[in-house]
Amino acid sequence: MFAAPSRSFSSNEPLTDEDKKLLMAGELVVKQKNEQRGSLKLIGGQSWQIIDVPVDLAWQALADLPRYKAFIPLATQSDIKHQAGNEADLAMRQQWGPIDVRYVFQTTLEPDRRSIVFRVDHSQEHDIRAGWGFMRVRPFKGGRTLVSFGALVDIGDGVFVSIIRPAIRRDLLRIPYYFKRHLEGEGRVLYVGAP
Repeated sequence: MFAAPSRSFSSNEPLTDEDKKLLMAGELVVKQKNEQRGSLKLIGGQSWQIIDVPVDLAWQALADLPRYKAFIPLATQSDIKHQAGNEADLAMRQQWGPIDVRYVFQTTLEPDRRSIVFRVDHSQEHDIRAGWGFMRVRPFKGGRTLVSFGALVDIGDGVFVSIIRPAIRRDLLRIPYYFKRHLEGEGRVLYVGAP
C-alpha cells in the first residue's frame, strides 16, 4: 500500500542512560520533533514505554484495529471501513468539546515485526492536513513488552489550532502510556487466553 515511514523517525540521539532508567522505572520516554516539509508544519516525535504484559498479548491488542478508541486520546470511533489481508482503512473520530475531528488511516500490519504503519488517507474526508507513523511491540526481559511509537502530524493552522497544538503533541506521544493503561487494566481480559 505504501512504504513504511519509520525511517523518518530514526533519531540521531539514541536513548540515553537516563532514558533507560526511566523506562525501567515504568516511565514513558518522549523525544519531540518538529519538521517543516513543504507547506506541512509537522509535530510529533517518538516515545517508548514498557508494559507489564507478554509481547504476544500486546501484539493481539495492536492488531485489534476496531478497539483503537480504547487507547487513542479523545477517540470515540475506530471502525474498519475496508480490509484486505494485513491492510485496512481505519476510520477514526476524536471529540473534545466542540472539536470533532474525523479521518481515515491507511494501515498495514507487519506481523513479522509486530508493528503497524499508518498514514492519513487523503482520498477520503479528513480534518487533519497530514499524518503518518508507526507503533511496534517487542519482547522485553521479565516477560514484559517494549512499545515504540512514532508519528508526525499537521493539524492545520489558525489561532485556535496554535493554542491546542502543544496539548495535541503531548497526547499523541503519550499513546504508548495509554496503550499500557489499557492492557494492564480492562483491556487485558480481551486477549488473555486468545489464540
